[in-house]
Amino acid sequence: MTLPHSEIKAITKLLKTQDESTYKLLEEQFINFDSKLLHKINSQIPSDDIQLKNEFLKLISRTKSTKIKKDFISWSTSPTQNLEEGVFLIASFNDPMLDTEHYSDILNKWADKLEKNLKKIKVKNDPTSIINEINHYLFMEIGLMGNKENYYSPENSFINKVLETSQGNPILLSVIYLLISKRLGLPFEGVNMPAHFLVQYMDSIDSIYIDPFNQGEIITRADCKERIKALKMTWHNEFLSAPSNKQILARIMQNLINIYHSEGNFESKECLEDYVRILKS
Repeated sequence: MTLPHSEIKAITKLLKTQDESTYKLLEEQFINFDSKLLHKINSQIPSDDIQLKNEFLKLISRTKSTKIKKDFISWSTSPTQNLEEGVFLIASFNDPMLDTEHYSDILNKWADKLEKNLKKIKVKNDPTSIINEINHYLFMEIGLMGNKENYYSPENSFINKVLETSQGNPILLSVIYLLISKRLGLPFEGVNMPAHFLVQYMDSIDSIYIDPFNQGEIITRADCKERIKALKMTWHNEFLSAPSNKQILARIMQNLINIYHSEGNFESKECLEDYVRILKS
């Protein structure tokens, strides 16, 4: 969607009125504006007018929260429940003006580069060679890593922030691993291990477990059992099961709910709890 420059200027003037009825009309318009158009409007607000910028961002957040909830309902009832769309919905909760195309393009470029690299491996279709090549590219060349110093930062749960900073928590790094491998048509799935999400290569003989948080470390079933033992939990075979995309999104949001609760950010916590209820309904 595009608007003439004159209309964008007119909108910025209306923002200055700080009139509630005018804001209501703007909300009705903003709900249909994409992120690029919202960024254009934001760019027309003088950088030194902090109050107006804050009013605009509050208005956008209020507007988009309604749309994001509708989008979650739509995603939850969709027959496909695309993982990439889902994690970008969570990121949009944090950044209502998020340009998802920009970040999808980053994933596309990484997948394109990896596809070329994989064609050069000596043993074709060898799982270990494939995993080693993916790990080398994502963790050595790109520099993705687990954010061990600031593990409980909310930014570790938003895919755009993880792509920007190259740091994240176990589940978001695993999601990126899955999104890249899906583009390459490779048989990877998530592993719903308690406390520390993993990915697995679905080999015809046995699954190979990978820990993206620890630079793509390859671990065994016995290692997984030791991790559960360290948590003082009883082992269940379903810990190595592949979660649905709904379960992955619910787990990402539950992490955020716990963080927001500890920070006292109850508004964000309650909003995400509402989204989790939608996924589980």
